[in-house]
Amino acid sequence: MKARKTALAMAMVAWGCASVDQRADDLFSAGEYSQAARAYEAYLDSDPEPGSATSKAIYRLAVTYGSTSTSLYDPEKSVTFLERLLAVDPYGEYSLAANLMLQLQKEIVSLNAVVASRRDLIQTLIADLSCLQENLDRTETEVGEKNETVQALSERIDRLRSEISQLSKRLSDRESELEMLKEIDLEVQPFQDSDY
Repeated sequence: MKARKTALAMAMVAWGCASVDQRADDLFSAGEYSQAARAYEAYLDSDPEPGSATSKAIYRLAVTYGSTSTSLYDPEKSVTFLERLLAVDPYGEYSLAANLMLQLQKEIVSLNAVVASRRDLIQTLIADLSCLQENLDRTETEVGEKNETVQALSERIDRLRSEISQLSKRLSDRESELEMLKEIDLEVQPFQDSDY
């Protein structure tokens, strides 16, 4: 990559700055934005004198990096080039458009930061939701197991109540029998020693 820039810069010196700038303009006009950007950057790396050609190169790089229709889309890099343009040519032919574009690109950068922050928050919330879902599933399993235990205990209580009811009935029957035996025993004369 560095070798390409060096070769392009050397070719620029051989062709003259205007021809490299013209080549970059031709590539830009043809929609070859990646190649045009390399040519404009090589032109700017040669440290040209400030002027219309330099301003146009900087502006077109800002447009290339600021456009979502190019593969080089990078709004932060666009901001850097726009600020550079306004620093070297604050009142030039591209300054009005550069100021407007700079405001928009800064807003895009800011919004991208908000979007990235929200994406991070969404990822965190998704992870939290997943954890909560796991806890809910585990709790539902535990509740299901407890319900089974409660059901088993309820059935056991019902059996014990039935047994208690049966035992109460038997006890009541035995008490009745005991009362009858007491009455019979009271009717019978007590046994005396003298009767023998």
